[in-house]
Amino acid sequence: MNTVSKKDRQILRDLSRQYREVCDSDRNKEARLLWRDHNSLKSVRPPVYCMVFFATHMEEEIEAGIPPLETSEHLHDIEHWFRTRLWASTIPDDTVYDPWYPVEAVRQKASAGYWGIERKKQYDEVSRGWRNFSVLKTIEDLENLEATPHVVLDGNPPEARVAREIFGDILPVHVNRSTVYPIWGGTDLSEEAGALIGLEEMLYLLYDNPEFLHKLMAFMRDSVLKNLEQGEAAGDWSLAENQNYSMPPHTPELPEPEAESYGARLKDLWFFTHAQEFETVSPEMHEEFLLNYQMPIMEKFGLVNYGCCETLDNKIDILRKIPNLRRICVGPTANLKKCADQIRKDYVVSWRPNPAIMVSSGFDPDNVRKIIRQALRDSRGCSIEVMLKELMTVEGDLSRLFKWTEIANQEVRNI
Repeated sequence: MNTVSKKDRQILRDLSRQYREVCDSDRNKEARLLWRDHNSLKSVRPPVYCMVFFATHMEEEIEAGIPPLETSEHLHDIEHWFRTRLWASTIPDDTVYDPWYPVEAVRQKASAGYWGIERKKQYDEVSRGWRNFSVLKTIEDLENLEATPHVVLDGNPPEARVAREIFGDILPVHVNRSTVYPIWGGTDLSEEAGALIGLEEMLYLLYDNPEFLHKLMAFMRDSVLKNLEQGEAAGDWSLAENQNYSMPPHTPELPEPEAESYGARLKDLWFFTHAQEFETVSPEMHEEFLLNYQMPIMEKFGLVNYGCCETLDNKIDILRKIPNLRRICVGPTANLKKCADQIRKDYVVSWRPNPAIMVSSGFDPDNVRKIIRQALRDSRGCSIEVMLKELMTVEGDLSRLFKWTEIANQEVRNI
């Protein structure tokens, strides 16, 4: 194990103190209370959320906003985690910062990918998009899939020990021992179906070989369920493991998130899932080939957040069958008014305007204000949140994130 110099130790301890101050600040406490009321459908002003932590295509641009790393190379990941959050905390939105440093436990994984088979991808450097080619072509190929049991191989990995030794007296170090199946390509059931079969090929299967798709979805459902239940029985879930796509999970209906609170029940937690690969199918096929398989997984959890970049305008009725549904995404291509008229006050309307129009292809403050103002009119009476997500670029101008947030804050406070 690499040694930690006095200089490195001092840098990380100073950063952990600064981050702890953010977590303990009045602003963070107020944001937590706002989400607590909002998530329980109380009439409060819409939260504003500028999510930069999943802006993976913007990493180089975000790097320009943080100071150069000063620690030894083996500590760069820890230092970078602190510096990005300290920078993000200067954006005046309603992000809630959790008072702990997270580390992943070492868990048993599939021999390849998430299901024992690697994806076959082709990337396009210009668009930064990709296409998945089929690696499951016959129903016999499904025999090559692997179900991964819940097995924690190391619940106190080296990074956790190092971090705890350096700043554990300032900030708790939390080890995530929950499921090895991720949100994307794992517990969601949607992404991997399109990735392993190929999106176009999967859409043909709905008609040409529905048995193939039913068998795949049943296998993934049963594997995920078993893994989740094994983790719960082992006491490896904690109240810090809400799967809510980074959304603040605070609500009086569920226990408050807490580091190292192992032994939590799945019913104590949020669950996020989506249906992006099934956007173009009918509500009936969505229900038959995806929702019916997702339902037993969703029912294990306390509350459900459904939807990502897909358009769910014509599927609100089938989503109402989810007994613990609380949040529905209204994405960039959705008709907000149509969704709001159907959702009403029954669920949170998680509105995500098109980031290209907001901040990524030029920046027009007047147009941003006009779009947000109209959205708030169209969703009047709903529990709506205003989210800037799925960022690809700000064309090197990080100030746009601050300006967008300021405009959104002004508009949500004027309704």
